Amino acid sequence: MPLTPVLLLLSTFVVQTPVAQTPAPTGATPVWTARFSGDIRWQQVTPAGALLVSTDNVLAAVDIERGQIVWQKPELGGLPADSVRMVEGSLLMEAARPGLLLVFDPVTGTVLFDSRRLNLTKVVTRRVMPQTGTLLVHGQRQSGPPVVALYDLATGTQRWVSESLFQQTEPKRGGLGGLMQGLVRLASGGTTLEVLQAGPDVIVVHTLMGLRALDAKTGAVRWSATLPTAHAGNPAKHVRLYQSIDKNDRIYVSFDDRLMAYRLADGQALWPKPAIIDGWVHDIVQHPNGIIILPESPPANEATGNVRIVNGVVQTGLNVARYEDGTTIAPKPLRMRGTVTQALITGGAAVLAVDAESRTFVNVLDVATATVRLQKDVKIKGQLDYAELTPAGLLYISRPDATINAEVNIIDLTSGEPKFKDAIESGKPLNADDYKADRYLLHHAVEGSTLYVFANRDHKLYAVDRQAGSYRALSAEIKMEGGEDPTAMELRPSGIVLIAAQNLVVLGRDGQIKQQVYHPAPRLPGLLRALYRIQSIRAGLYGAAASSYGDAFAQASRTATDTNARRIMGQIATTYTQGGAQLQGYSNQAAALATKRFKASLSVAGSVFMLTRSPDGDGNVLLQIDKDSAQPRARVDLGKEREPVYAVDDIAGMLFLRTASGTLVGYRL
Repeated sequence: MPLTPVLLLLSTFVVQTPVAQTPAPTGATPVWTARFSGDIRWQQVTPAGALLVSTDNVLAAVDIERGQIVWQKPELGGLPADSVRMVEGSLLMEAARPGLLLVFDPVTGTVLFDSRRLNLTKVVTRRVMPQTGTLLVHGQRQSGPPVVALYDLATGTQRWVSESLFQQTEPKRGGLGGLMQGLVRLASGGTTLEVLQAGPDVIVVHTLMGLRALDAKTGAVRWSATLPTAHAGNPAKHVRLYQSIDKNDRIYVSFDDRLMAYRLADGQALWPKPAIIDGWVHDIVQHPNGIIILPESPPANEATGNVRIVNGVVQTGLNVARYEDGTTIAPKPLRMRGTVTQALITGGAAVLAVDAESRTFVNVLDVATATVRLQKDVKIKGQLDYAELTPAGLLYISRPDATINAEVNIIDLTSGEPKFKDAIESGKPLNADDYKADRYLLHHAVEGSTLYVFANRDHKLYAVDRQAGSYRALSAEIKMEGGEDPTAMELRPSGIVLIAAQNLVVLGRDGQIKQQVYHPAPRLPGLLRALYRIQSIRAGLYGAAASSYGDAFAQASRTATDTNARRIMGQIATTYTQGGAQLQGYSNQAAALATKRFKASLSVAGSVFMLTRSPDGDGNVLLQIDKDSAQPRARVDLGKEREPVYAVDDIAGMLFLRTASGTLVGYRL
């Protein structure tokens, strides 16, 4: 039987020094005990704040503040941990096993969707829409047409179910045309729906059959529209729906090589004709001066129009559409080498990242004139991660992959040449099969006119002067023990903090080491899985908050390096904190708990968690390390189990540990 954990607070000892085991009333304190009839197999914290606990007999949820078991589901007992997952962009969870998919509210336990109720053999689309307070599910059955159903997020009540969404609305044709109509209808039922929540009352859906707006309460079709493809009657491809950021009377729809605006009230086209680019539409960016339409290189055998191919890559053309009438600012699309993957907004311009021949090129787009500032695109190492226009030029940071380094450099906007002959670079692994991206990123942070960068190629901290366009090494080589490199960097009042799984280093802003600690990793790397989940829980919560605020904001939240996206996310944070808003659409309990957690999560955590071996080598210890002092705030002996069952919630400051077969203890850290 596992030993009951002994809690210790280390305050006057260095990290590596063994200390006597004493109670820790101000460090990690047991606050509740929950008991289950079966053996606890695993546990996980959800973004909403409920703790899920799986036993041989049930899947249960525990209130993390009081330790009370709030619901239990025997039908989900004994499921593997990877069978219970977060539903992206929401507070919900889903559980899957052969022949069954359940989507449920982890706080109340309410089942919102059960695949058995509709006799679904395959769930094709499931989309949470907090603005309308609904969950849309589209799936196929063993026999009969595909079905779409809408469920209430708070109660799980089925609002409506429809088999008509895939019915032909245009006149039925004969001969080959009729055969094609039938094939399109058949394919449409098995294709993931494009879904947009367009306010509290309307859901816009695109299938291969066309564009339709549905009443969120009844499912009735409010309007339908046929997208104006190049050849009438051909179904549109590569369709994406976009909520307008600043104009709430419309939505935007991209398809093939086109972009069109539709009035939300009745589906009427707001532009005389669509804006057209060269290539498929990859994405759009809504800039104050116009809509930047980013092109994507189609396969050579699917390209249409005036096709140009260079070194096997279909060349593309970008343009900027006017909000008023959809006309493009440039008379002809601006030639691009390939797929424009990003347009990072920086003032009146946008930094373009172009992927061509597995390489990345950059340029600067003046949005108001739809012109580029550099005569030739500039090739960079890696993929664009961060960019800004400075007095010295285009300052950028790239991301590495398993085959190429990342770099920091400044491009002179007059000559197009890089300022730094020897750019700051990351390293890359000797073996690409074991690539860990966080280890090879160029970790960076901005403070005033200085950009701090840590490069693991030479393990040094650099300072880039953003105004003068120069850089210098601040530190000597910083060696972390255990063969680790930093996976995160933070600016704090105490200094610059480099964080790895088992190391923490505090540097002064002069690059001198102030504190450095190392705790050897446990023998079984799988024990760290619970700590890796900490960031995914935060990411899930932020995604749910953005989706609750609107689809435009959910899309922007995925581009955190974009200054426009950061502005939007700041707006969301202000709404939920100063404005007193709650995450809408969910049950009252889930919305209140998640809103409280979202507010708490906006404060940067002052500590990190490290799992290490016990001093006697028998068992494992969880340490909460203060980022400023590098000293442990608390220490929890996880007992002598080879693989302790535990979970950590850094937002609530709690640890949950199985101390006996069916016993779970919650500790306040």
